[in-house]
Amino acid sequence: MTQWGKKNVVSFYSNNRNKMQHLYDSEKKPLSFVNKKKVKSVLDYGCAVGGFYLIFKKYFKRNISYLGLDTEQNVINSAKEKFRRNDNVKFLKIKKGKLNIKNKKYDLSFSTGVLNHNNDYKKIISELLRVSSKYTFIDSPRVHFGKDFIGKLNLSNRFPSDITSNNIVNNYTINLKNYLSFLKKIFKQNNITSVVFYYGNLPYKKKYLKINKKISFLTFLTMKEKNIKKINYKILTKETKVKKLFKDIFDEK
Repeated sequence: MTQWGKKNVVSFYSNNRNKMQHLYDSEKKPLSFVNKKKVKSVLDYGCAVGGFYLIFKKYFKRNISYLGLDTEQNVINSAKEKFRRNDNVKFLKIKKGKLNIKNKKYDLSFSTGVLNHNNDYKKIISELLRVSSKYTFIDSPRVHFGKDFIGKLNLSNRFPSDITSNNIVNNYTINLKNYLSFLKKIFKQNNITSVVFYYGNLPYKKKYLKINKKISFLTFLTMKEKNIKKINYKILTKETKVKKLFKDIFDEK
């Protein structure tokens, strides 16, 4: 069992992140660009105990087909028990690397709260784009304008419980310019035609990460269309410096 399988984390996800009001703006804003009529199946990478199935069921107003993937066996067990009477929901324990899923299998592939704790984020993004037939939602590693660095997040503080011992995980912050260059390349490889980005400053960096540097979150929704050669993008932020960087990366030939 890793840090993510401990009691306080499982307890948090068993009681939170399972209702529409639990969605963050960084999730709601990009997802608002989804054509809800076109989503009947969802893959959730890093599903914890499957709370997002309940969110998606409400959001798309139908009994979607849902596959939840996680690397922690005891949260998968909890999810299976919770949804044992629902035939539309499946959960699988996975390892890092390539997913055993066909290309374009799911209408929406989704991952939130995962990549900022995973140094294999490029591979995960690539796989989520590959298995999506239409939409992919990604909550990126944390980003900033400086060099990559690894912070430490104490999950015992982030998800309070009767556990008093420290429960530390890595928190990855990466260079925004380099990351956007990677995304542009991987988007072209996967025939992505439209992207909506949402950028903002991370609110809890001092409280949980003990970091004084300015770091930010970046989420995005990709869309696949036919016969569109250029990547059309929208960046939802008020920061001029960030807008200019996006323009420099995605508007260049």
